Amino acid sequence: MTPSAAHSGECSETDAATGLPSAPQDRGRTADALRLMDQIINRSPVGVAVIDQEGLFRSVNPSYCQMYGYGPEELLGQVFTMLLAPPQRERALGLHRDFLEQRGDMDGEWEVLRRDGAVLNVIARCVRVPGEGDRWRRLVYVVGITERRHMELAIQVSQRFTQSVLDALTAHVCVIDAQGVIVGVNRAWLEFAAGNGGAVSELREGANYLSVCELASSGSASDAAEARQFLVLLREVLAGHRLHFELEYACHSPAEKRWFMVGVSRIEASDPPRHVVAHDDVTALKLAQESLRTLATTDELTGVANRRSFMHALGVEFERLRRHPSLQCCVLALDLDHFKQVNDTGGHAAGDAVLRHVAAVVNGHTRVGDVLGRTGGEEFTMLLPDTALGEADALCERLRLQVSMEPLMFDGHSIPVTVSIGIALLTATDIAAGDALVRADRSLYEAKIAGRNAVRRWVAGAGRRSMVTQRDVGSPTVR
Repeated sequence: MTPSAAHSGECSETDAATGLPSAPQDRGRTADALRLMDQIINRSPVGVAVIDQEGLFRSVNPSYCQMYGYGPEELLGQVFTMLLAPPQRERALGLHRDFLEQRGDMDGEWEVLRRDGAVLNVIARCVRVPGEGDRWRRLVYVVGITERRHMELAIQVSQRFTQSVLDALTAHVCVIDAQGVIVGVNRAWLEFAAGNGGAVSELREGANYLSVCELASSGSASDAAEARQFLVLLREVLAGHRLHFELEYACHSPAEKRWFMVGVSRIEASDPPRHVVAHDDVTALKLAQESLRTLATTDELTGVANRRSFMHALGVEFERLRRHPSLQCCVLALDLDHFKQVNDTGGHAAGDAVLRHVAAVVNGHTRVGDVLGRTGGEEFTMLLPDTALGEADALCERLRLQVSMEPLMFDGHSIPVTVSIGIALLTATDIAAGDALVRADRSLYEAKIAGRNAVRRWVAGAGRRSMVTQRDVGSPTVR
């Protein structure tokens, strides 16, 4: 499954020894999956133990206890380094923590101590599995090196165990060889493909995943560009020029918006080379991020930009003007007239309704690129990029007239609304972006003094002289 073929997931971490992916960070592990894991551990002929982040035994199976000569009650709750010679304990505990944080592995040969003091050489294989909350645990299974038969059984069990873990994952995972042929998939991979109209026969073991990706990238649809980007990165991994990559992409269905993260990694020490491809649904995360972004940048009452978001946009525009001084940009300060009377007469509910009403009227006159923000109780500001003063004058006059001509109907009563507006140019010679806001506020103050329901603009070098459009004047005049 490819980005354009509606398959998704986050790249799983890999187990270099088994040649299959280990469990990724995933809080969505179900109780059934955990019970299945416990059954596998308890019935395995291989020594299996689960060790928590502090290094304490949380689970041991009968084979593990028999190998070391302890009873379960003697191991549970104890630090796993009790099975090592004292000089090895501190290093082993550090390796354990590094493994859980994906900074190393603990696979290989270990020299351990049985309860009777005998030295035992074992081969350990480790898998990172989810524990309580966000904490991870290390599942280790060990085999005595001298027992060849046990070694073969351990390999078989590890393969079945890994497949069981993969099938419990919500990520959609497959393993491919250097030519792109699929050599293994998990249940989620096949179920997602079938549920999204994919041809399962093209995505199961033996199919060429690379060919499916090439077909998806050859189209002209909007998502073909993402598929082509994915294909380039995939070929780099298969050729050995890259070890890993991740790519987020949108894969919306007719019923909902969806986003996915795809990751491809070469499985270390795999011979012949193997690569894991994992797609994970990150829609919930994306929607949460969008919601947080909206909360952080939007005024909750009116739906326009909040002060912080407006000031950021103003700063960005100011930097653009400094790079291109010939451009023009205007800043408006807009204030509702006699707003306190609205609150005193109709209550705060009426005041909130008036604010929403004015925001909607003004928003209806914005262009793409304009930014309307609520920067005070009843004060709005507006950023007009690529706008000369004459154009700003005309817009403000339209806004003033439109607001005055559209009283708000609230609770069966008509509430007349007017606004006063101040205009100022933002220039490349300003010391700071906020300088234009100061001038716009001064012009707004002059509009208030002039009788409200008026527009004034700041004219450089003219002192308090500025242009004003009063409520009883149909065109701008100079005072």
